[in-house]
Amino acid sequence: MRNQLKTIAGPAVLLCFIAGMSYLLFKNESDVLFRAQELSLFLPTRLYLETLSICPGGLLSWLGCWLTQHFHHPAVGVSLLGILWFLVSLLICHLNKLRGTWMCLSLVAPLLLLGIITQSGYWIYYQKLDGFLGMPTLGVLFALLGAEVYRLVPERWGGRLLWMLVWGVASYPLLGAYSFLGTLLMMVPTSLERQGWAMRIAAPIALGALLIIAVPQIACQHFYTQLNSDLVYRAAMPVCSYGEKDFPQYRLPYYLLFASLFLRPLPWKLGKQWIGALVSLILVGATCWKVNEIWYRDVNFHKEIRMNNAIGQLQWEKVLHIMLEPNPTPPTRLMVMMKNLALFRLGRAGDEMFHYPEGASLQNAPWGIRMSQVGAITLYYHYAKENFCYRWCMENAVEYGWRVDYLIHMVKSSLLNGDWEVARKYLGLLKKTRYYREWAEHYETYLHNPKKVEEDPEMNPIAQMMINESHLDSDNTKIELFILNTFSSGHGHNPLYQEMTLLCSLLIRDIPSFWPHFFEYCSLHPGERIPTHYQEAAYLYGHLENVVDISSIPFDEEVRQSYEAFMKFNEQCGPMSLDQKAAAFKPRFGDTFYYYYFLQRNLKTN
Repeated sequence: MRNQLKTIAGPAVLLCFIAGMSYLLFKNESDVLFRAQELSLFLPTRLYLETLSICPGGLLSWLGCWLTQHFHHPAVGVSLLGILWFLVSLLICHLNKLRGTWMCLSLVAPLLLLGIITQSGYWIYYQKLDGFLGMPTLGVLFALLGAEVYRLVPERWGGRLLWMLVWGVASYPLLGAYSFLGTLLMMVPTSLERQGWAMRIAAPIALGALLIIAVPQIACQHFYTQLNSDLVYRAAMPVCSYGEKDFPQYRLPYYLLFASLFLRPLPWKLGKQWIGALVSLILVGATCWKVNEIWYRDVNFHKEIRMNNAIGQLQWEKVLHIMLEPNPTPPTRLMVMMKNLALFRLGRAGDEMFHYPEGASLQNAPWGIRMSQVGAITLYYHYAKENFCYRWCMENAVEYGWRVDYLIHMVKSSLLNGDWEVARKYLGLLKKTRYYREWAEHYETYLHNPKKVEEDPEMNPIAQMMINESHLDSDNTKIELFILNTFSSGHGHNPLYQEMTLLCSLLIRDIPSFWPHFFEYCSLHPGERIPTHYQEAAYLYGHLENVVDISSIPFDEEVRQSYEAFMKFNEQCGPMSLDQKAAAFKPRFGDTFYYYYFLQRNLKTN
């Protein structure tokens, strides 16, 4: 009985530790993982596999996409990851003959696999390697399995060398660089005994080195001619660069991961159990510290992700709730635009737009993040710029590959534009996926049925804001500026479209375009109370210019009083700098258009 407990105690400890890792991933990164599967695509078709297989590691990429798709339900995807990490840990123990407390050393690899996922951040938008989140786990698992088969094959008649040869030649097209990892694991001797040195140590090392050097070169000269020579030995590994800048810090966990698998030649692993406990504690503790250090916890990034997910589910109140959560830094412009969109859809932008934090923080990444690549598609779709939504879907697909998010928005944009056959094409692709089949079947009923588009609760307000325009235009990748300028100069009698023109005139502080939009708004809403921020702008502009007669406008008494108090406080502040005034005025007037007009002058649109 005691022996049985000892046998299961080690795996039980590993399982509990990995379960805790999985829970932390699920708790802290569920929204990011859901977004990651939207920015991926898995099709269970031969054509899709062949498409990915134009580069070495195609099978691994395909399986990585398969694993990533399950993050549609983060609990399912994380559970699958946890199971794979447990298998990796057990294989490391078996391959390296770790027993007792020494088994805890096998936790270093799963911890680093966790770190590779949690350090990703904005790479989920910019990484061009399909399935890159799941590939390290699967690649390490296959490499360990290959080494395990090598260990089980009899040495007699050169059986192990034959398996190494088969592995080295056959696995490179399937696994890319992870093929080398399996070969290296085979090259490491099971012991350091001198008996049979030539066959057990020298021959595997020589053959393995030859395979690692020669196979990629031969394969790329004859089968993968389109692959750049500098990527021959990095196939199936993420390219951590943007433009001409390279970011090697993102590759460090991979190096540590590969190093953690080579435990066999270490003689101290057979020492006493207390030594194993001490060594394991030090190495696992150091790895935990490193994973915690590289874990990407940027508040704005996670808020952007959560707000985008909420918009996808039309949870406008949730968008506003996320925006109000404590934040050590000002929001990004993408967050501000999503907040304004939510208020507009709820019909409260005119009263509450300046009640939320303003800011223009740059996204926290070592390269320049562009809104055109992380938020343009969602914004253009909901701001009724369907041609631009489709355009960015297509451009990003050409640059980064097809993704579920692109296909979904191309379907919706095509339906709104009446491009039925185009929508049918992308619906056909989505019907082949596991988690978007029902979604595609639902929207398939919209084909050639404009009435369903008009009745759809999501598409109806968008359709109302679509104005037929017959001229060429370009956003020059300045998404917010383009939306503000096009709406502020637009003309339309639909109440939704017209209010958007007024809001955009307000935000760009353009007095000439504000007045016609303001009076048109009043004519479209006779007898209704004018929202507070529209009143504030009219009252301010009327006193600044004295050109438009505002005496007949029914201003709220609170608007008049806040304006007078603002101007009086401005006189009291005297010769303060703009930043000093901004800090002094904010507690009393930070939620007014007056504060936005005079003191929010450092916001840069993008």
